[in-house]
Amino acid sequence: MKISIFTFILSVFIVSMVTAQKDDKRKVAAGAVAAPTEGIVYSLPQTGIRAHIKATRERFVHGPFQVYAQKMLGIENVSATDADRWNMDEIKLEVFSEPDAEQVRKAMGPAAHMVSLTESGIIAGINRTVKSHEVEIQTQSFLTKNLDKQVKFTDLSIWSFYSPSDSTKKFKLVSKNQEQKAAEAAETIFNLRNSRFALLTNADDEPLPDGKSFEVMTKELGIMEENYLALFIGKSAKEKYEFSFEFVPGEKTVKGEVFFRFSDDRGVLPKSDLSGRPIVIEVNKIENLASKLNGLSTSENPNAGKSGVYYRMPGMAEVRIMDGGTQLAGARLSIAQFGTTAPIPEDLLDGTYKIEFHTNTGAVKSILKTEGTPEETKSDKK
Repeated sequence: MKISIFTFILSVFIVSMVTAQKDDKRKVAAGAVAAPTEGIVYSLPQTGIRAHIKATRERFVHGPFQVYAQKMLGIENVSATDADRWNMDEIKLEVFSEPDAEQVRKAMGPAAHMVSLTESGIIAGINRTVKSHEVEIQTQSFLTKNLDKQVKFTDLSIWSFYSPSDSTKKFKLVSKNQEQKAAEAAETIFNLRNSRFALLTNADDEPLPDGKSFEVMTKELGIMEENYLALFIGKSAKEKYEFSFEFVPGEKTVKGEVFFRFSDDRGVLPKSDLSGRPIVIEVNKIENLASKLNGLSTSENPNAGKSGVYYRMPGMAEVRIMDGGTQLAGARLSIAQFGTTAPIPEDLLDGTYKIEFHTNTGAVKSILKTEGTPEETKSDKK
């Protein structure tokens, strides 16, 4: 008898528990969205520094008549070797963001279902839709073009390559040697100079052509002279290139970090290529700002951080790109990890506020109060 009573009571208890669970499910389906019990994982951003370098490569090829430049034209110290010459024209600095592995957190409670994240998992907003920007992939390319075709010497001869034959050689053609060809090229240069001088000074005392024709004639004479002169002093072709390098500092000042390398004859190189001299980056943390931020980041509220939603107060840094003792570029930049973190006040996470963050630094961008109470806001969503 006692066993039957115990069995009856146990059955009633089980039925009531099942009914209560069904009622809870109906309430969730009909009303508020249940907060995830496991929370939503997100990360705060850290700031990286990206440098865009514009450089010019000049490919020089010596002339075939280089050895006769001083003898026939009076030009000294003409280079006898082919070479590449590189020059850095411009360096621009910018910042980018990426998830900070040291600042991975979890939003709990009602705040969890209001969190908006970027594609990489960085917190972007609370209780509002934030537009995500397409991330542009930065590819580091060190490919260079072959400029030899642009500096190829063409045949500019206006005389035959063969010397006039005579009866003793039975009219057999005799090839001119390199010095004879150089002498003819030098003579052509002087003839072109004389022709241009006569045209400019109107030495023949004849009516000059109209303005455009006169301009074209003098220009073409100059181009012809340059082409012949290149046979002695060489010629060059230029090509512009762009390179990008990235660096993510830690939480402290950075000194003497090799950013990339540069060689006068090989150009911009990755820092692993020891054939170039090091170009270093210095990131100097502004300590007085960081200490002020740390002093204000603490809260006396025992519930602070209960929801697990944090934001960053970024610090500032002076960034310099150095080539030995020469500064190539510099800027003052906002660096997220040079500042501190703080919890979002719990009063702002009850659903009546919309919060947006700067995804580059994790700082609060805006806080807007919605109309009505949380219950009214939820009923509006229906």
